[in-house]
Amino acid sequence: MIHWLTQTLTEVPADDYLTDVELARLQELKTDKRRTDWLLGRWTAKRLLQTVLWEKDGVTLPLDMITITNNPDGVPDYRLPITDNRFSISISHAHGRAFVAAVEKAHAPIGADMELNRPRPAGFAEEYFTLAEIALGYGLVGPERAVWETAVWSAKEAVLKALHLGLSVDTRAISCLVEPVAPPPGIWTPFAIRCDSGRLPRPAPPLTGWWRVEDGFVMTIATG
Repeated sequence: MIHWLTQTLTEVPADDYLTDVELARLQELKTDKRRTDWLLGRWTAKRLLQTVLWEKDGVTLPLDMITITNNPDGVPDYRLPITDNRFSISISHAHGRAFVAAVEKAHAPIGADMELNRPRPAGFAEEYFTLAEIALGYGLVGPERAVWETAVWSAKEAVLKALHLGLSVDTRAISCLVEPVAPPPGIWTPFAIRCDSGRLPRPAPPLTGWWRVEDGFVMTIATG
């Protein structure tokens, strides 16, 4: 089962919800933007895990007992005062919002991404999308074109996060077959994912994706 949560900067309190490990990491961040994004992501991840643990186990952990960390590959992880490794998490933030997704499976591939819905430059799809993706958006113009391109790009980001690759590979190594929908879906809607193993540094596991639009943002999740 997948759990998710979005939060905005206005919902983030002072830093009294951070653990000592997190406070030390915060001091290492040099720019205001990095610190703000980092705090927003940590707050949202803690809130999501706190809620899910209460729903599943009837236990309410204080936020300063949940540590959001990163593994050696930079992938978000967490530590609790109790032994619990049943979740895998992913964090995204954009324009004063954070989006966190968690799947109930330890060490599962998961990627979450959020993008502001906006028009892309001319030729964007031809530069970054596969022919299979471009075919799905053929003939789209105006706002419909903008939301579709944003959705495909966000989906690619989510998949590359799930594969622990980021933008280190050509975005055309994966196809996210997002079907255009009018109006854009306000509920989680599936899309197919195809990976070109010959263009990736290692074989990719089977992945499934979902997307939705909310408050002017496109959100995507990819997991296996």
